[in-house]
Amino acid sequence: MSKNYIPLVILIAGILIAGVAIFVNQSGKLDSGNGDYSQVLSVEEAGEKVIDFINNNILKGRATASLVEILEENGLYKVKFNIEGQEIESYLTRDGQLFFPEAIKLDEIQEPISEKGFTIGDFSISNDEICKENGKPIVYFFGSESCPYCTWEHPIVEEVAGKFGSEISFHNNMDSDADKDIFSKYSAGGIPTLVLGCKYYRVGAGQQAGEEAEAKNLTALTCKLTGNKPEGVCNEVKDLIDQITD
Repeated sequence: MSKNYIPLVILIAGILIAGVAIFVNQSGKLDSGNGDYSQVLSVEEAGEKVIDFINNNILKGRATASLVEILEENGLYKVKFNIEGQEIESYLTRDGQLFFPEAIKLDEIQEPISEKGFTIGDFSISNDEICKENGKPIVYFFGSESCPYCTWEHPIVEEVAGKFGSEISFHNNMDSDADKDIFSKYSAGGIPTLVLGCKYYRVGAGQQAGEEAEAKNLTALTCKLTGNKPEGVCNEVKDLIDQITD
């Protein structure tokens, strides 16, 4: 999730949902009767089609994709391309009908996080131990400047984190590739993602509650992690802290 990577991933993964349908419309039709596709693209044709599609329909001059390699894998074409120094893998059916931004390997899926339910601010409660750095609970934020929900949430998180000073360790991953292991564990790829002490986590912004309520919820959850320190900060949200189950 480098500064270029998150916006590109959002751009590609988001628009490729529509791209699947575009590819279907631009490719050969099904043969009637047996359901077989009418053509199978050569490796060269498939590579050219993918790059043309990405450049003409997705990037549209904002960047340029170039082909790195294309191989046959498990009945599909595995396509690796480069955009501004970032290598991205995708998959194309051999007939050129369907284009996938990624493939899920079932034997590599992580075990789901053990949860206790939900609490204030629509945060999930995990059964994980509180994660700490130098004895301080770690607060993680993951987002990108290209994501409007992230830019709404980010200043609120920064302001709340600032109230706790040395009581927490704040990992401010705005357009950053740090803490990938935490991000992949508590998010399926969506942003913004907030992970508070590995105990409370949420994918998405708190816009529905509003800025004031979101700030109070984040403060109360963080106070729960710090043992209600600093007192001056936590006393202001004591009623919310009392609502948090763990």
